[in-house]
Amino acid sequence: MSLLKVNSLESGYGRLPILHGIDLHVDEGELVAVIGPNGAGKSTLLKSIAGLLPCWKGQVSFAGKRVHDYEPSLLPTWGLSYVPQDRNVFPDLTVAENLEMAATLVKDRETKIQEAYERFPILGERQKQKARTLSGGERQMLAIASALMLDPKLLMIDEPTTGLAPVKADEVIGHILDINRNGTAILWVVEENPGSVLEHCPRVYLIESGQIRRTDSGKNLLNDPKFAELFLGVATT
Repeated sequence: MSLLKVNSLESGYGRLPILHGIDLHVDEGELVAVIGPNGAGKSTLLKSIAGLLPCWKGQVSFAGKRVHDYEPSLLPTWGLSYVPQDRNVFPDLTVAENLEMAATLVKDRETKIQEAYERFPILGERQKQKARTLSGGERQMLAIASALMLDPKLLMIDEPTTGLAPVKADEVIGHILDINRNGTAILWVVEENPGSVLEHCPRVYLIESGQIRRTDSGKNLLNDPKFAELFLGVATT
């Protein structure tokens, strides 16, 4: 059953159109990726789905509700959480305070926060530190932990490994895959480390110039020489 349905979506900034008739869906428990060149509209797509940008034409539905008929702040209470690429934590609050803020609507806050520390042990070690003092990987873990406070059915993540050292990137990827294995659907914008992510994705949307150019499995894309040359830096012979 589809949690998220995007039909013929057109959106952008001000009067500047970015998305041109996007169609995609995410089913319960699925792991779905979006990939494309810089400026293709990947981040714009997630912001539009999250209700942060207008829907000029088409429709975005989550759990049977039209997203743009409601305030974006309601979406997490429906089970849709969004982790943007940047500015995804409160830098001047401690790790513990960030999690407390994220758990404002949770009945058993202490239990949920403890679960976050168990999932991401490094956050337990850093709970008294200001978020701005964390490493890039630790900040991403904090952002993801905060997004999980309301037990989302769908977690949208905008390239969580940009700029991370390979070991930290692998750690973040491992956490996200584990979240999916535990039943949470994932819509994942992938820019870096596509080889480590796409092999796990049954469906990948390739977006270019604000349009879906191809839909295929991650494994098929990784085995496509043209795709490998463009996105993996593997030259074809």
